[in-house]
Amino acid sequence: MQKFFTRTFLSIILLSGALTSFSQDENYDWWNKKHNWDGISDWASYLTYSPAYLGPNALPVPEIRNALIETKVRLETRADLHFSEGDNTQNLFLKLLYPFWDGRVAVEIYGVPVEHFKMDTITRDERAGRDPDAEGYAAGDIYFGTLIQLVREHKHWPDLLLGITLRTASGGGVGNARYTDAPGYYFDISAGKTFFADSKLSLRPYLMFGFYAWQTNRDEYRQNDAFLYGLGLSLFNEKFECNAKYGGYKGYIGNGDAPMVLRANAIYKFPKTHLKLSYQQGLQDFDYSTFSLGAIFYFKSPLGH
Repeated sequence: MQKFFTRTFLSIILLSGALTSFSQDENYDWWNKKHNWDGISDWASYLTYSPAYLGPNALPVPEIRNALIETKVRLETRADLHFSEGDNTQNLFLKLLYPFWDGRVAVEIYGVPVEHFKMDTITRDERAGRDPDAEGYAAGDIYFGTLIQLVREHKHWPDLLLGITLRTASGGGVGNARYTDAPGYYFDISAGKTFFADSKLSLRPYLMFGFYAWQTNRDEYRQNDAFLYGLGLSLFNEKFECNAKYGGYKGYIGNGDAPMVLRANAIYKFPKTHLKLSYQQGLQDFDYSTFSLGAIFYFKSPLGH
């Protein structure tokens, strides 16, 4: 009798699992046919983990640094509007920078707390998205970074800054190809020099290069490695700043992993708050035009000295 109940119980469990699996396959029958699912492989293996086939916040081109750490605590908040032919996305962005020892070292944390997206069916299918509506909300990845000022205000040398940044696997919406649900990291070194510092309008050119890596969810390429690069030019005084930047990275797989962007910012400076208007245009493997409006708040660091 005990054996009978045991076998019956196990049979119910197995039957329940089979029915659940069948139900899941039935719910995604349209996806299975669209992508010729083999009935065995994990659906996530059909996603392409590259910036050309993901949402705008999944694998963005990192910030192009000007080779200086600001000496005050800096909190940036902004709203981003991303437009493309098949994917329109809106998101909030938060970034906190906390400097130590008069700006010789700093830590930063930033990310997208929430985004709203709407894709057309063509883009959904190109990305192997699983949601028939291709519309919804997703939480983004969180980034942690450490900045080290190697050289600052040297008479002959340019300012030099080392950045080390880790991306966590906290992003959601993987089924809609919004994020990768996998970690990544990048290292960068930036160099810059300010000219005409004593005049009414100062000029600062800068450049950056580094290494960017992220997991790919592929058996033949477990990780994609990319060369990271960027350059910029800033004009500024006590009340106003504008800058133009060009940058990107180039992976070695060649599956839409070489994004290039052009960025322009205009900042108006109040004593403790700066207002920032930004525009970004994707040039390659990043088919988005982005408008951003935000504010930067400054606080005196109690650990600054």
